[in-house]
Amino acid sequence: MLRALRSLLAFALLAVGFPLWGAFQRVVLLPYLLLRPSARMPAMDVFMRAAAAWVLSMVRLGGARVRHRGAIPTGSPALVLMNHQSLLDIPRVVNLCRPRVPPIVTRKLYARGIPLVSLILRIREDPLVEPDRDTKGSIAALKRAVGRNRGIVLFPEGHRTRGGEVSPFETAGLRVLLRERPAPVYLVVTDGYWTCRTLSDFVFNMGRIDGRTEVLGPYEPPASPAEFPAFIERMRETMVAHLESLRRGGF
Repeated sequence: MLRALRSLLAFALLAVGFPLWGAFQRVVLLPYLLLRPSARMPAMDVFMRAAAAWVLSMVRLGGARVRHRGAIPTGSPALVLMNHQSLLDIPRVVNLCRPRVPPIVTRKLYARGIPLVSLILRIREDPLVEPDRDTKGSIAALKRAVGRNRGIVLFPEGHRTRGGEVSPFETAGLRVLLRERPAPVYLVVTDGYWTCRTLSDFVFNMGRIDGRTEVLGPYEPPASPAEFPAFIERMRETMVAHLESLRRGGF
């Protein structure tokens, strides 16, 4: 009972805090960026890391255990692949990137109507995709993103998984990224967050989260497109094996 109440309190603080962060973004940050366009990405990097740290602190307040090992160096472009377990995957990966937060491949539906998140996506011009409906448009969005030379974060499974297992990768977009802008590949393997896979799961269940996240790599991608399928499968196998290691008590 106490665990559920603790989770409910943290969820209430998140529900109140998201509109406040969003209001700051619209009233203070957005006008500043209109006056200082050159500051757009550095300012958004700082803002996103602060917001991600706040979200993770609220989840800890709700009883979750949130741990990580490693970091993603983003002083130069990197391709970051992360398994997808919950809504916390994005704040988790943002928190690991230093000094820059690369563009994050996101489904188009998140670009409207979500406090804080939607405006972040539009200001940063992160790639918005609909791979199930608009493959050509999704690939074009990825090409535009890699052309900006900041690296990219991709959830290659495409959807959050119910039991936390690593689903087969959707490879079309990943092959585009490997071909258009070769960069060192980092794997982010996370576990323990699938217990709160959806927003409604968080209300009473934050205390069930035993989150562990680890960064692996870098891995050098192959130069030849003919080798991409084998490389992609090796990345998935590495992710699967490390997830099993975490579940055996990796840290």
